[in-house]
Amino acid sequence: MNKLPLLEDIRVFVTVARLMSFSQAAELLLVSPAYISKRIKLLEENLGQTLFFRNARAIQLTPEGKIVLRSSELLLEELERMQGELQACRDEIRGELRISCSTGFGSTYLNPFILALRADYPILGIDLTLTDRSIDIISENIDLDICIGGTISDQFIARRLARNNRVLCASPAYIQKYGQPSLPQELEQKHSCIAIKERNQAPAIWKLEHQQESMTITPNSKLMVNNGEVAKQWCLSGEGILLRSLWSVLPELQSGKLVRVLPQWHQGADVFAVYSRSLRNSASLRVFIENLEKYLTTHLPNIFYAEYHYVGSD
Repeated sequence: MNKLPLLEDIRVFVTVARLMSFSQAAELLLVSPAYISKRIKLLEENLGQTLFFRNARAIQLTPEGKIVLRSSELLLEELERMQGELQACRDEIRGELRISCSTGFGSTYLNPFILALRADYPILGIDLTLTDRSIDIISENIDLDICIGGTISDQFIARRLARNNRVLCASPAYIQKYGQPSLPQELEQKHSCIAIKERNQAPAIWKLEHQQESMTITPNSKLMVNNGEVAKQWCLSGEGILLRSLWSVLPELQSGKLVRVLPQWHQGADVFAVYSRSLRNSASLRVFIENLEKYLTTHLPNIFYAEYHYVGSD
C-alpha cells in the first residue's frame, strides 16, 4: 500500500457494498456510475486487493472486501461521531460573554478580532466594555478581562496570550531641545516624562529591564492622564518622554514621528486573559480565549522590535 485511501473512496465503497449495486450507489450519491467505478478501481489499486467479484448480473464482496467493509464502517461511524461532537460544541457557543479591556488595545485589536470571531460564531453575543480604569471582574460580572502588563490578583486565573514590551519614546522636537538621556536615572529629574494612570499600571513608578538587569525609577511626570492615546498625542507634541506599548507607538516609530529613547531598556507588559472560572465550564469562553491567542500571534508586533529597531534619533 503506497498511501492511505481517500475518504471519498471509502465512502463510495461502503455505499456500494451496502446496496450491492454500482448503479444504485451512483443514484444515491448523485454521481454517475462511471464515477463509482473509477473510485472503486482506485481504492482497489491503492489497497492492492480486489474488493468485488463482478459478473454481468451482480457483484459480491470478496473476503478481502468484507474485511475492508468492517473497518470502513467503523471509520465512518467514528467520523460521524466526531462531527456530531464538533457540532454540539459549536452549538454550545452561544449566550453572551462580557469582556473588558483598555480603550487603546480594545479598539486596535479586540474590535477586529470580535468581528472575525462573529463570522464563525454568529449566535455568540459579546458585551464589550472598553475602559482605562481598574476592573473588578467579580463585582462587575465580567467573564473575561484582557490585561496588558500590571499586577494580576492571585484570586483570578491568568493566561498569557502574547508577549509585549513597553518602550521609551519621544518626539524628534523634544530630543532636539533636551537631548537624549544616556541613563534611566536621568528620567527622574533631568527630563520631563508623561505618565499614564491606565488600569492596573502604576504611573509613579517605571520598572525597566535590560537583559538580566532591572531598575525601578520614579519618572519626573509633569503630565499625567488615564488614556494612552492622549498621552501619545502629548508625546508627539514634544511634551515629554513616554513609556508606551510597542503595538501602540510602532506606526509613529516607523514614520519617524517618534524616536526610541534609551533603546536598550524596556518594560515587559505581556497580554493576559484574566478570568475567574475554569475554561472547562464554558465552551464560549474557551473558544474566545483560544482564538484571541491565535489572532494576537499573527497581528501583535514582534517584541524583538523593542531591542533591535529604532535605536536612536538620526
